[in-house]
Amino acid sequence: MISRVRGTLVRKEIDRVEIATAGGVTYELLIPTSLFESLPRVGREVELQAALVSREDGIDLFGFPGELERALFARLTSASGVGPRLALTMLGAMSATQLVEAIRGKDLDRLQTVNGVGRKKAERIALELGDKLEEIIPAAVEAEPDRARVEPAISALMALGYSRAEAEGAVRNVLKAGDGADLDVEGLVREALAGLS
Repeated sequence: MISRVRGTLVRKEIDRVEIATAGGVTYELLIPTSLFESLPRVGREVELQAALVSREDGIDLFGFPGELERALFARLTSASGVGPRLALTMLGAMSATQLVEAIRGKDLDRLQTVNGVGRKKAERIALELGDKLEEIIPAAVEAEPDRARVEPAISALMALGYSRAEAEGAVRNVLKAGDGADLDVEGLVREALAGLS
């Protein structure tokens, strides 16, 4: 079982990446489209949570920015009518926290904004998974970083010419690396800029 892939980003596309590990193996991972903008440049180190899915016609490796997204992917694929590709599309359409809220709150209109999810499928997902996301909830709360520091840091990076997605990704990478817990806004911006350069 592959649960995490760490190495050098050698190729990135909107829906997939290739990561070369120190052991000489290069993995191709399918990713949510929302992850693309927050990826580092090719040639930089990257680490993604992973899920291996075996099918009759092959094996796919899926990559996620964090444990919350991977756990939610596993839950989504347990619902009838939701395969790995649709689950990935759902994770690309909104944040994991928003997706958990939409499912638990039975927000069918929001679920239907996802390409491939109609009214009946949205109802089925909400019915089957609405009460099965309890263990994911604490992770969803932890996944929302301290907005009082993060939003000003993102705004500062955007003022320097970076897109919102680039700024969010850079700040998230600092926080994910464990370097941002004690940093103020200025420190977050400085570390994020180092990651962007």
